[in-house]
Amino acid sequence: MSLRNRRAPCPQRRDGGFMSKPQRYSLSRYATWDDVPVYWHDRARIATPFQTPAFLSSWYASLGQQPSVTPLIFEALETGTGRPAALWPLVLEQRGGLRTIGFADGGLMDNCAPLTGEAFPYDAGGFQDLWRSVICDLPGADLLHVDKAPATLKGRPNPFVALPWIRPSAVFRLVLRLPEDFKAYSFSRKTKFRKEQERVWRVFTRHEGAQFENVTDLSRARALFGPFQDYQKQRMAGLNVNYKLDQPVYRQFADKLLEAGLASGAVRLCVLTAQDELAGGLLVLSNGETESLVRICHAPGKWATCSPGRLVLERTLMELHAAGARETDFSIGDFDYKYGFGVQSEPLWALTVPLSWRGQPAWLGTQLRAELKKSPLVQRLRRALRNGSKSMAQDDAA
Repeated sequence: MSLRNRRAPCPQRRDGGFMSKPQRYSLSRYATWDDVPVYWHDRARIATPFQTPAFLSSWYASLGQQPSVTPLIFEALETGTGRPAALWPLVLEQRGGLRTIGFADGGLMDNCAPLTGEAFPYDAGGFQDLWRSVICDLPGADLLHVDKAPATLKGRPNPFVALPWIRPSAVFRLVLRLPEDFKAYSFSRKTKFRKEQERVWRVFTRHEGAQFENVTDLSRARALFGPFQDYQKQRMAGLNVNYKLDQPVYRQFADKLLEAGLASGAVRLCVLTAQDELAGGLLVLSNGETESLVRICHAPGKWATCSPGRLVLERTLMELHAAGARETDFSIGDFDYKYGFGVQSEPLWALTVPLSWRGQPAWLGTQLRAELKKSPLVQRLRRALRNGSKSMAQDDAA
């Protein structure tokens, strides 16, 4: 099917925008989060912890203020009834010389989704009408790029994944679903892992004043989050990782996030301390149903003997479970330590749509890469390369 047919009923303008739009939904655009109607602050269905008002208000007040970023917050109402359908937290920015529209991400949003209202269409046909409404109302741009879309929204299939040109994302989420009995969960893990966690807790609690704490006071949270960020920076530098969370705009986002979400529980800072010295910490986002573990740190030196990273993670799980949480998202980083806790991988989805002739080469590139990944020959070659790398590593170890 041609690009023009897929875009109907929105004829393309020369500047890459669209002229007409369907009548089932009417759209309004907001330039700041403060302009968003109150409905979306307190009554919307929040699909994941990355769509809470605390997260989005902090994002638009920090990363959204950069000169290269133009906020595009779209509200879709059902025509005739005025019932809220969806709120799309988008931005327009320059990426690789292209004017690109996507979610308010900047490397911080692990699950990209709209906020949904009472008129949100979960059926494929209704959602395509809503999606066309958004596409038709976009300003002039070259590319629409959506990544890390979850397969479900509030426990229901996400109709986004039924759109044309959808493809698996390069990343996936790692999720832990806990039973009602936390002790049963603990004993479901491998004996070696469980015994090691018990041992490092004993080692940690030998330190004077050692404790686990779910920090609720903003001043204390800010005082602890300073060394938290420094430990993360040191760790990433040691791994030679391109680390950007220590840049001023990201530190500003983190501070605003604590201020906006700590009191309501949308943000949690869980720490291990001994006489106010930070040993390990974990930053958690929550939408009341799912907890997302987004940043973790551990102090170097003497604390290494008690594995403070894994320890603060386990103690946080216990705290969250006691508060009623049963689903925890370990975020998108594919690290070995997460699997010891029993996580399961779930796919995320991506979509790229060209909005002008300038965006066509980038779109063709993403489609070609997606098709190549499906090729049995390419899959066999990738498996052979992985197996060869493992054999070389085993030979080196021997």
